[in-house]
Amino acid sequence: MGRQVAEEAMAIYRKAFKMGLVRGRSIRSVVAGSLYTACRLMNVPRDLREFEEAYPIVRRRTVAQMYRLLVKSLGIKAPAQDPSIFVTKLASKLGLSQRTVQEALRILEEVRAKGLVIGKDPVGMAAAALYIACDGLEVTQKDLAKASGITGVTIRHRSKELRDALYQES
Repeated sequence: MGRQVAEEAMAIYRKAFKMGLVRGRSIRSVVAGSLYTACRLMNVPRDLREFEEAYPIVRRRTVAQMYRLLVKSLGIKAPAQDPSIFVTKLASKLGLSQRTVQEALRILEEVRAKGLVIGKDPVGMAAAALYIACDGLEVTQKDLAKASGITGVTIRHRSKELRDALYQES
């Protein structure tokens, strides 16, 4: 992560400390929550699963709770995560072609216009869009599941939702 993200996370932590939000909570959870909040604010594609791996003592659920507390208490306006920022990250992990990436981005743009991506896990939506884009030829659901940290069932369900949205009559 970049220096700017680290500086933003430190600023968030300092504000939380001044407001007394650290008292009674583990410092690790507040630091992880501050870092996740900074990533969200600066559009750095990080998933809660990655925070759980980086901070094994802090659970994903704790980071999410801390994030919500920080956003609410500090009045932070965090943008909703865009699934398209995860497409490139997943594609590079799997060595997918640029054509597949462009097609996945087109799919996400089309379903975004129909309002489908709202409230869905952005990583799951990105994985499903990549799966549809490569038509199962370049990568399997299992490979996508492993690279993204979500289950094959989630990819299957999101793929079905995306296909239904793409092919329904407008």
